[in-house]
Amino acid sequence: MRAISLVLVAANALLAHASLVNVNAVRSVDVTGAGIVRSKTSVRVRNDDTDPASEYLVNVPAAVADTVSFVAASVRADKGKSDLAVEKRTPTLYAVSLNPPLVAGESVVLDIATVYTQLVRPLPAVIDQGEEQLLFFSLNAYIHSQYTTEKQKTVVRLPSSSTVGTELKGPEPVSKKGALVTYGPYENIKPLQSEPFSLHYKDTKAILVVKSLSREMELSHWGSNLGVTEYYDLYNKGAALRDKLFSRIDYSMARFTRASSNVVEELRVTLPPKAANLYYRDDIGNVSTSHFRKSATRDSIMDIKPRYPLYGGWRYSWHHTYDVPLNEYLKKDVNTGRYTLQVKFMGSLSNVTIEKSRLRVVLPEGALNVQVALPFKADSQVIEKFYTNLDSIGRPMVIIEKANVADEYAVPIQISYDYPSSELLRKPIIVGSTMLGLLILGMAYARLDLSIVNDGKPNPNDVLQTERTKVTATLVVGRSVYDGVDESFNQFKTQGLDEAGLGVARQAASEKLDRVVVRLKKSADVVRGLGVAGDKELLAFVNGVGEIEALLKERLVKVVSYQDYVVAFLKEIKASPEGKVDDKKKEGLAAKTQVTTNALNEIDGKLSGIFERITV
Repeated sequence: MRAISLVLVAANALLAHASLVNVNAVRSVDVTGAGIVRSKTSVRVRNDDTDPASEYLVNVPAAVADTVSFVAASVRADKGKSDLAVEKRTPTLYAVSLNPPLVAGESVVLDIATVYTQLVRPLPAVIDQGEEQLLFFSLNAYIHSQYTTEKQKTVVRLPSSSTVGTELKGPEPVSKKGALVTYGPYENIKPLQSEPFSLHYKDTKAILVVKSLSREMELSHWGSNLGVTEYYDLYNKGAALRDKLFSRIDYSMARFTRASSNVVEELRVTLPPKAANLYYRDDIGNVSTSHFRKSATRDSIMDIKPRYPLYGGWRYSWHHTYDVPLNEYLKKDVNTGRYTLQVKFMGSLSNVTIEKSRLRVVLPEGALNVQVALPFKADSQVIEKFYTNLDSIGRPMVIIEKANVADEYAVPIQISYDYPSSELLRKPIIVGSTMLGLLILGMAYARLDLSIVNDGKPNPNDVLQTERTKVTATLVVGRSVYDGVDESFNQFKTQGLDEAGLGVARQAASEKLDRVVVRLKKSADVVRGLGVAGDKELLAFVNGVGEIEALLKERLVKVVSYQDYVVAFLKEIKASPEGKVDDKKKEGLAAKTQVTTNALNEIDGKLSGIFERITV
């Protein structure tokens, strides 16, 4: 039934506007956006009918209808451009409202912008780690209009002048100059006439797709603060590694030779001015490899470096949080007392395709008459209740969802609401009542005598449990020794092979490990003082702590030995005129890496077993 309705809508549209004519159309297609195709068509439209035309219909080929993310239109006038309303009638048909209507016999120039996502694909889909990425896409060489087009041409802008092969596929005439490919001009194009063109070209930029983006905002009238958290699930949809094989050695050498690839090593996040209290975490925990540049007047910038390079077919999830002053985004109408919040729908990562985007805005408790104004049609828009600490009636939460989102949706939305001044007292009253109740409970508890008579002798089980806790905390510190050595070694590889700095870091790690050993010996001595003879549990603890001391020292020795081997390897690469070493030495490094990894895994396994034995 729905399919029949769509057919009727399209048929009626064809009959209602058959008298419009595209006098001249010039379409520019930009594919420099790494997987995002932006098309802008400037068309002069003439009304050959006797009645005014109130709308102009934009058609999209059915084959690419699912990839259309954004359609906008404007009309040129003497005083500049004026935006026109666009309504999606069917998946392949958009209606542009002509305001004022186009008078019979007159013409007007329309600018129609269309954004396609995930239309570009890598070809081949898999490549070797050092191989350059090639992309492919295809469109109708004509503007695919249901009106007769007297004259038109299409100009495609590529990211580079490098294309695969010498033949440009598409209806003649076709010409190429640098990174620009021109199709046409063509004359007397029939309605919905189709003749595809395709381009196969080089582009080493990653095709970044956000599988899901969740933005959460929470307002605080008390603190005059707007807290923002953004959750990203990022996917590199570029050419994947062949057989999923990744070589850390080839990756390190490519950084010296500056070889091109579609790998992502760093992401730039644009934050609002005056953004503060920022942190960046992924699924594992806090990530320190980020750089934040704050500005009070311009956009603040955060460069984040994932834990691993993001090659084609790889994913990375993280979230970052920041605060901004609420008065920069919230205004109050002095006449009505109504508040209006204006924020952007899009996140802070640009030039990406977002498959699923969700914005949640938590308003203050007691907000009433909530209204939302959107400059686009959302897939879903609801208002729910949200409860957090010390809430009594819950907070209104606006949830807006939209699929297939591009940068063009980085537009402000408005959320307005009423907030009586008396609601500011709700939280202090709740907090005061809670504190008073806790005070009364504390006074009652203080009058109770719950003391236990102590015979003056330490309980061996209590002492053992205390030392087990101390050993656990000490091993956490011991683990940080190796993290510090690894971090200093990574800085050594990426910051000019500074051996002096590496030596200082190793000395600090050795001293820190000595302090860890002293703590472990102290715990063992305390338990030994209880008298371990005849007590298997106490004896196992003392012996286990001694084994841990030896394994920690052995592990540091193996890590330093492996790093020295890699240092010599990198110095040889740097000294080589071409930055290369022979394959035997590369194989030797790979073998050394495998042996060291196995040894460290064996030590870690022993440490885990001993730790479990002495702490359970």
